[in-house]
Amino acid sequence: MAKPKIKPNQKQSIIAQTIARKKSITELIDNGFFKISLEHFDREQGQTFEQWQSIGMLSEALNTLWNYCCKPIVNQYSDKFTVYGDFPPSNKTDFFHPKQVPEDAKWARIHVNGLHCLIGHVIYDTFYLVFLDQEHKFWKSVLKNT
Repeated sequence: MAKPKIKPNQKQSIIAQTIARKKSITELIDNGFFKISLEHFDREQGQTFEQWQSIGMLSEALNTLWNYCCKPIVNQYSDKFTVYGDFPPSNKTDFFHPKQVPEDAKWARIHVNGLHCLIGHVIYDTFYLVFLDQEHKFWKSVLKNT
């Protein structure tokens, strides 16, 4: 089948196409929506992706993250998505501060379900996933309603 011919006055110039693409990319960058990075993921502490997959939690964690990615990050802080601030003191955690994470990182956690948490830190609109915490041992606390 032959493609219909486009008249010269109907064509969009390459410059106009490029400007239109940049505008759409800029909108994505500046929208403030929750973004995720695995750049600082630590394979030495917590669980691995394979471990979470074997217990059926990896897909649930990804679905949780997908839901967060649909809105600006600042509108989502809650009891399920909490920014702690500093790394917990050694008597409150079973983890140690990984060398790949900046010392002044603002630590946060996202509850997936039950005790399962995604631990990381937040910079602007990006959540850097650092640990998979199956037993809520990143910031130990007295459990409520158990």
